[in-house]
Amino acid sequence: MTTTPKPTNEQSTAIEHALLGESFKVVAYAGTGKTTTLQMISHAMPQRRGMYLAFNKAIASEAQKKFDRQVDSRTFHSLAFRSVPRSITDKLRLPRLSPAFLAKEYRLEPITLRRLMGGRYEKYTIMPSRLAGLVVNAVGYFCSTNSQYPAPRHIQAPSWLHTDDINALQKHLYPFLERRWLESIHPEHQVGIGHDIYLKLWALSNPVIPADYVLFDEAQDADPLMLGILLKQQQTQVIYVGDAHQQIYAWRGAVNAMQKLPLPASRLTTSFRFGEDIAQVANLLLGGLGETVPLLGNPNQISKVVNKPHTKQRDAILCRTNARAMELLLAGLVNHDKVTLQADHARLGRFIDAASMLKQGKRVTDVPELAWFNSWHDVHEYCETHEGSDIKPLVRLVDEHGSGPLKKALTQITPIDEADYVISTAHKAKGLEWDRVHLEDDYQFKLNQHDYKISDEELRLLYVASTRAKSSLNIHYIYDLIQQLKNKKPRK
Repeated sequence: MTTTPKPTNEQSTAIEHALLGESFKVVAYAGTGKTTTLQMISHAMPQRRGMYLAFNKAIASEAQKKFDRQVDSRTFHSLAFRSVPRSITDKLRLPRLSPAFLAKEYRLEPITLRRLMGGRYEKYTIMPSRLAGLVVNAVGYFCSTNSQYPAPRHIQAPSWLHTDDINALQKHLYPFLERRWLESIHPEHQVGIGHDIYLKLWALSNPVIPADYVLFDEAQDADPLMLGILLKQQQTQVIYVGDAHQQIYAWRGAVNAMQKLPLPASRLTTSFRFGEDIAQVANLLLGGLGETVPLLGNPNQISKVVNKPHTKQRDAILCRTNARAMELLLAGLVNHDKVTLQADHARLGRFIDAASMLKQGKRVTDVPELAWFNSWHDVHEYCETHEGSDIKPLVRLVDEHGSGPLKKALTQITPIDEADYVISTAHKAKGLEWDRVHLEDDYQFKLNQHDYKISDEELRLLYVASTRAKSSLNIHYIYDLIQQLKNKKPRK
């Protein structure tokens, strides 16, 4: 156990709140000593059993080293695994059914529907393996909700299908969704399952978490299932900890507990990570989100905000997209830099392989972004629509460099402790910090002389990226946006 420092006034308020024994929220801005505060709360309640809940095993294991013995650090999955019958968890070791195999098993037939492409509807045939993929994904989506039983709405069809056809498709596939769910939870059905199945079964059993209080970290990223479990803990104090403005996983079904739960709140607003200059940039982004409570810089930390093109003085370059991160990796390798990539390597690799298959006229089922297309030409057409703008940078990357060189670049990444600098996406940088951070040029916003246009999602992403820096933040590519935010009246 490490010794904890003397609490600040804000930390003392959170501790006092915890001692009341009621559930509440700790709203913790970036770098404000959230983990230290949770340690202090647990120290203040030595006679009570605590449970620290995290989203992944690595974070839970790291946290376990920081807490006293009376606090158990776990994930929801590990709690569920111990409680669900062995006959179900044993199915994790069984082979899974591929979509193609499932399509044969369920005797699925192709369906012709209408899809919107280039401003008009055209006929589009969904093949059996893709329909099976929709069924499997629907089971996963149902498992992340607070619903008691699968329903047609859990089948997530792409929004570019005609509305009437989406409804028809959901009704048509519902019996197969129900069948797949019932097979998944049947102990004697010899087909493999994913971890989401036993977690859902545990949630449906109305479990009681074995603790006097729960410290729920990163609560802004909770899905409805996790939130539902915690809200049913009648006898247990739940302390929700997080930052509503760091919710950058809404596309995964996260519901922002930090905003939605009508609970008393205490705040951590002074950053230990960076000084006032970086805090000011963060506050302009927070102001764009309608936040009125400012983030304060560490008075003992000297930080500077820089506005100049790429310099050698950087420890991390933070991009919006995997595609831009990959471009920078290629450029770094050409310069003989020792570069490491903090991006989704596996996803990038799968996308590149799938693109190569489509170019050869083969079908793809296991890469969601490309599974709807029959050819690479189809993908290009889709990229020119509003919906397809997200994958356009990756498609351009494959076209410009080819699959081979891209795959080779992924094998030439330097280990993180030997690298000259890190290239990361803002998503992958969450929870990390570096001395000198450079923001890249692929964040999405529009500017004119008098106004700016940027989504809340993008503002949150920029807030996360900006607050990774400790001593230097290079805002060259968002400098004009920051100026506009300075001149704009705050939202009511």
